[in-house]
Amino acid sequence: MMMKNLHSTALAVLVTTALALSLVFAVGCSESAPEGYTVEELGLQGVSVEAPDFTLDTMGGTQITLSSLKGTPVFINFWQLSCPPCKEEMPFLEAAAREYEGRAYILAIDLGDSEASVQDYFGSDQLAMIIPLDTVGRAAGAYSVGFTPTTFLVDAEGIVRYVKVGPFTSEAQVLAAMELIVPGG
Repeated sequence: MMMKNLHSTALAVLVTTALALSLVFAVGCSESAPEGYTVEELGLQGVSVEAPDFTLDTMGGTQITLSSLKGTPVFINFWQLSCPPCKEEMPFLEAAAREYEGRAYILAIDLGDSEASVQDYFGSDQLAMIIPLDTVGRAAGAYSVGFTPTTFLVDAEGIVRYVKVGPFTSEAQVLAAMELIVPGG
């Protein structure tokens, strides 16, 4: 239990530090990202911490455990129905999930909404992204999420490499972010 608390605290410190540095060094260096964007233009902050594991029910009644996806990059987005920017970026996430199907996973983790409400939002669409339901905020707490949307880019080894607080504003931005964690883009 103590190691879990230390791990969660370490992630919170890294995320908080990364966010503070992004405010102080808004211009910063221009680490390259694919698709013509810099990492800074994408709003990403580099980190290097093991992704906290979680098991959540998904829309549709199955469960997903993050550690079971190890070996494949994972794009984790925390969102909620009451967040207009979250809903605006959903089509971009779904397009990226289709583009990277079989090479990466996109988890759009809903915070606090009922499965029925989330299902109503997506309708009968067959989704390529996975929609876990964090009804009590345990996964969000493990990742120190304080704002939605917040995204974590996890490499195939299970290491969080980048964090973004705020929405992606285009499909091209999401695809550029994915190229940072998917070998060979």
